Order: sequence, then structure tokens, then C-alpha cells
Amino acid sequence: MHRQDIQTIVNAACETADSIVGAREWDMAEDASAMHDLIFWDMIGKKLPDISVADVLSILGRSA
Repeated sequence: MHRQDIQTIVNAACETADSIVGAREWDMAEDASAMHDLIFWDMIGKKLPDISVADVLSILGRSA
């Protein structure tokens, strides 16, 4: 899979998590952040099942 394809999937997962988390009122920012991360990584795992988190971060130029 090309880097641009992975970047597109990452962007879509982030936008989806933003929309879901933003649609609800949260008591604590930490809860909202944790839910965002959970939704984001769940979507990444479903769309990129054969790529590890470390590989995704490496492809995107971020460190784990």
C-alpha cells in the first residue's frame, strides 16, 4: 500500500473520530481524548489490518 493511501485512511479515521467525539458533550477532556484515540485506532486496525501501529507511525514520519 502506498504512503498516500495510508495517509488518506488516517485522515478519514481522524475526521470520523473528530465527528463522533464532537457530537457529544464530555465531562472531562481526558475522556473525550481517550474515546477519540479508541475510535481512531479501531478504524485504523479495521482498514489496515496487516500494518502495525509502529509501521503506520513510521510511514507517516512520527515516532511511537
